[in-house]
Amino acid sequence: QQARAVGAYFANTQFTKIYASPLPRARDTAQAVLDAQPTPKPPHDFTITQIREQSFGAAEGHQTCIREPGKTLEAHFAEDKYPILYESEKHVAFPGGESVEDLTRRAERAVKEVVLPHVVNVARSGRDEHIALVSHGLCIAQVVSAIVRLGGGTWKRKGPMVNTAWVRVEVRIQGGMPVEVADDEVPPVEVTVTDEARADHLEGLVR
Repeated sequence: QQARAVGAYFANTQFTKIYASPLPRARDTAQAVLDAQPTPKPPHDFTITQIREQSFGAAEGHQTCIREPGKTLEAHFAEDKYPILYESEKHVAFPGGESVEDLTRRAERAVKEVVLPHVVNVARSGRDEHIALVSHGLCIAQVVSAIVRLGGGTWKRKGPMVNTAWVRVEVRIQGGMPVEVADDEVPPVEVTVTDEARADHLEGLVR
């Protein structure tokens, strides 16, 4: 229901291309958005591994716990206990998983490989493009932050997002167009987060 609702909400938004993580919930949500698009349907790629959710490795499927005083993280892990990590521990990963720093680097690759080519196209052609990336809460926050950094700014999400909530980021080319720019070059841009954690499409849904 939520996926169909967000698809219907964006039915009159003409996307240049729709991207998605290959994990089932993101892929199915992206398919619902694509299904609701007018014909001809926009091109799409639902295999973007760079926007998968953060991996928690051995902690997947386990409840997090409060850290026991005097016990190291490694000692907790050895007992299959996975404490909540502190804000200062962005470099720490559960066994076999990703740290926040790992996720940040992956999000930056996603922006460089998926988003930047569209920015370059707009700079060269002067024609607007509107893409959708269907991902997961923690990864979305890192991707949005990475896009904002293209313009030299910083961004931090205000709180968690409900399922199928969306964020809109506007990237505007500065100094007029067209611009001669290399494929991997960031043209001068202004980046604005115009909408955050929007979920208007869920109003009135009945479980």
